[in-house]
Amino acid sequence: MAVTIKDVARETNLAISTISKYMNGGNVRGKNRKLIEEAVQRLGYRPNNAARGLRSSRSFLVGLILDGLDNQFFSPIASQITERLNEQGYHVIVCCHRDSIKKARKSVDFMLENQVDGMILLPLSSDEDYLESARINRVPVVTLDRLEMPDFDMVGSNAAVGSYNAVEYLIQQGHRKIAVLSGTDKKTGGLKAGQERLKGYKRALEDYMIPLKEEYIASGDFSFSSGYEGMKRIWQLKDRPTAIFISNYNMTLGAVTLLHNLGIAIPEELSLVSFDDLEFSELCQPNLTAVRQPAEEIAKESVDLLLKRMQGDYTNFPEYRKLPAKLFIRDSVRAISRNAETAT
Repeated sequence: MAVTIKDVARETNLAISTISKYMNGGNVRGKNRKLIEEAVQRLGYRPNNAARGLRSSRSFLVGLILDGLDNQFFSPIASQITERLNEQGYHVIVCCHRDSIKKARKSVDFMLENQVDGMILLPLSSDEDYLESARINRVPVVTLDRLEMPDFDMVGSNAAVGSYNAVEYLIQQGHRKIAVLSGTDKKTGGLKAGQERLKGYKRALEDYMIPLKEEYIASGDFSFSSGYEGMKRIWQLKDRPTAIFISNYNMTLGAVTLLHNLGIAIPEELSLVSFDDLEFSELCQPNLTAVRQPAEEIAKESVDLLLKRMQGDYTNFPEYRKLPAKLFIRDSVRAISRNAETAT
């Protein structure tokens, strides 16, 4: 059986991405270079030069890497991506990184070992190291939402505008004391999605000349627990807000659970708008006003862009396609007068 790059990686205890970088003439540490060269000699490894150039044959495999299959927003997108790629004759391999750099790197290497023609990836941080092997092997990658990376295409929603519209709606209903549960905690690894949503919140306040109160900003990591704890902190303030904007679905679940446990009525005691309009928004009582991201369009655009790259068309590279998000108005916001707000 022929020796593979995986065997060299196992022999040296180095990542496949490091081995691939060395084989393609990239710079690696002297210590690692020596380990690789010795292992290559010992094992008799011979790189496949055809595979190292532009690939003339296709595997008709596409890698799809998510944080987890239980992600309420991206799981339906993954299903639509798979269906669209199947229609084009591609099979999809799915891996989950669980927001771990180590698992993300392993997932990318696994996709390369299986010679995928391209990848669609939900990134987990601004650290691009885990994508280095894909770059070296010239495998097209389209990222979903979250980040704009200089060497990769991205398809997502225009989070800043969607958030702005949500907060503007609260302002138009008479609210000036508006809090936010943001997805900007350090655990999110600097994900642009959280930053963009907070930016929309701040810009709406600025445009309507409403002073920004730092105590009204509770940072979370897009998790249920951070929504619960953030809402608890906000509600303990002496000068409570009359409304709150929450940056994602899981944090909304946590916040609404806390409010329910405390017996706080929505919207009578607190108006609420959520970013992410999923099933819970219409099951919850009252139905939640929420920003809906264009899931179907994100799936379509990401597949179309990946197909374009896999066909060798790199015009306008990299592309950052930001699709409009829409505010759905329901029952979780009440209109108030300035006098009513002053009395709270």
